[in-house]
Amino acid sequence: MLLNGKADELKRYSKLNYVAEKFVEKAREVWEYSDLQIRCIYLISDLAKKGSGVFSIAYSSFKKMFEQRFNLKISLSTVRRFFALMEKLNLLSINEAKRKNEQQSANIYIIEQQHDEIENEHPIEQPSEHQNVSKETDNKQKPLTKELAVVKQEGRQDKVIFDLYLEYKQQGIDKKLFERVVSEVRVKNDVKNFGGYLRGALNNVIGHKETKSRVKDIMAFYSNTTVEKYSSTGSVAFYNWLEE
Repeated sequence: MLLNGKADELKRYSKLNYVAEKFVEKAREVWEYSDLQIRCIYLISDLAKKGSGVFSIAYSSFKKMFEQRFNLKISLSTVRRFFALMEKLNLLSINEAKRKNEQQSANIYIIEQQHDEIENEHPIEQPSEHQNVSKETDNKQKPLTKELAVVKQEGRQDKVIFDLYLEYKQQGIDKKLFERVVSEVRVKNDVKNFGGYLRGALNNVIGHKETKSRVKDIMAFYSNTTVEKYSSTGSVAFYNWLEE
């Protein structure tokens, strides 16, 4: 558990000669982000400046700062998921922290990657043993290309799923039904165009719901006219198959 403090005190945990623009460039290189996530990246890049790539903030404070800066709403769950994504991409590490009085504090975030340093830049003074550990940690934590590809694919699918949910929610598909369709599509291994396949499946559901609705309307009309007439005489047995 790291010891929290002011920005100048957090510099001792820095692992690189931090440059905000280089961090943003590296982040955009390894992932395809939504507009909301891109704004989160720029906010993180600024928060890390004073601590040379290290900062500490509570999720609730990040949420408030984001909404004030960009005049946009963001949920706490979205903030948590975004920081988890940053850690999964090895762009930053999330470290538990405590205050000097031993009480637990907000997490400390350490920027792990940015674009390569420009030669002849003056490095931040750090203990030599800390620098060696940092280099070893960087080498060990760099994700494999295959693993990163899987992470990217999962992220793209999540964005497609979210966008399609908002679209088809307006067409009468509730969350429970939507999630059931997504689960059925995800288990198929031969799907090359996930978004297109999911959209087709959702359109089929819409078509089925509309057909069922039309049939119910017809049967209701039939039930209120012909069936009532014949059932009263015992000539026709009516079987309500729609309720099975």
